[in-house]
Amino acid sequence: MPMHKERFRRPDKAEVGRRLTPVFEDFQLLSMEGVYEYPLHQHTRYEVILVESGPYRCRLNSAELVLVVGEALIIKPGDWHQDHLRDGQRHYVLHFRLESGLEGVSVPELFRDGVGPGEQVVRGVGGGRHAQLLRELGGEASGGAPYAGVVQDSLLEVLFWRLVRALPVGVLSGAFRQLPEREGRRERIATVFLRNMGANPTVVKLAGALGMSPRHLVNECRELFGESPARLLLSFKLRRADELLRHRGMRVREVSDELGFTNPFHFSRVYRRARGYAPSRLPDAAARS
Repeated sequence: MPMHKERFRRPDKAEVGRRLTPVFEDFQLLSMEGVYEYPLHQHTRYEVILVESGPYRCRLNSAELVLVVGEALIIKPGDWHQDHLRDGQRHYVLHFRLESGLEGVSVPELFRDGVGPGEQVVRGVGGGRHAQLLRELGGEASGGAPYAGVVQDSLLEVLFWRLVRALPVGVLSGAFRQLPEREGRRERIATVFLRNMGANPTVVKLAGALGMSPRHLVNECRELFGESPARLLLSFKLRRADELLRHRGMRVREVSDELGFTNPFHFSRVYRRARGYAPSRLPDAAARS
């Protein structure tokens, strides 16, 4: 029987979505009958306006904007905004915030300093496809299904990164443009730490494997992960321990040996201090002392 198979692989490049996350807050669908001037107001969070039936008109900071069907506007915290609402127009309004997935690592601004209001308009983004994502967001809000919040955040991530990708690179902040390069540095450090964690490597050994000085490694770990090399190595060990206990059914003693702890008692003490319970009590785990 003939078979045609296409394989689609993950792009061979660093990605940033796992480190910078848009978090869904609320969502509105606004349809107008009549004319209304929404009061001028200042935003404290990010807002996306996607036009389904337009045109949509507003004042953003010092400029009057007109968006046609399928275009989107990203409003940033601190912006002054006033909608000029007219009969027959229909648009989606989505509020979200940006969070870092790493404690101690700051969240960069999306736009560069001095960005013009017109530069915050996203054109040619495939409005129908994005409107479908927003409709699905609304459906999750009203459906009451399990994991609705997780699905909403996942839909928002798809929408957010597609909008960012459609923006001209020059309107993004320098820190935001550097995210892929920073993620590459994170992945390089993580790869070396994971490869050597069972041997309890010193900072000097890890730095040598990365081709940098110990001081440089300390600075990189604090900048990119918000932790010292020692704390970062322990974090990797504990995540690996969770995997081995929960999904591999390994014993506590086996996990302790594999991850280079002095003995199972030392491992259990460290694990309990970090997680709040003993490794043998890991939920859903098949671990045994």
